[in-house]
Amino acid sequence: MNRPLAALTGIAVIAGVTLLGFGGWQLANPTPNDAPTSERRAVAPSEVAPLPPAAVPHALTIPALGFQSEVFEFQTGGAPELNPPDAERAYWLSDYGLPGAGSDNTVYLIGHTSADGRAVFDPLVDREAQHSRVLPGDEIWLETATGTVVYETIAVERHERQRLADVDNVWTTAPGRLVLVTCFFEASTDTVSDNLVVFARALNDE
Repeated sequence: MNRPLAALTGIAVIAGVTLLGFGGWQLANPTPNDAPTSERRAVAPSEVAPLPPAAVPHALTIPALGFQSEVFEFQTGGAPELNPPDAERAYWLSDYGLPGAGSDNTVYLIGHTSADGRAVFDPLVDREAQHSRVLPGDEIWLETATGTVVYETIAVERHERQRLADVDNVWTTAPGRLVLVTCFFEASTDTVSDNLVVFARALNDE
């Protein structure tokens, strides 16, 4: 599928909550040694079951962060901009891939962060330290009606929000791949110039 977005909302701050911004990026990878260790849990690797048939995701879990959220469908419809309906929910972009066996595209999840801790993806970022709390090696679970797809985080990147729609790697058609996108507040102001992008790959055996 062709990328539908020139931008994922021009970021605006409304009552402390930012709207996501799909724009491009400059590489700024946090490393595990630099990333904060607070609010993280020691988690044993999952015993991975066979990959379930592709199905709509309904729940997202990141065990190392103790993070859980319901997942709701969001259809872009080819719109030049996206505006997720609220800050408290994570959304699956239904124009793209399904998690599970037989999917033909990347799975995309998006969600807000906020200036005051009210948004769904706030636990994924450390605003004060300006780091991602999701680290390479962390598992990400997507629950569906047919089973759970277990992903392993392989890269965490922070990029300028204005160019993400122009970066081929993000929009590559890649079954078995998961991409999470959220916005990243600056440490001392209620403004956002960057996106946090998390890349993961499915561990389940097909």
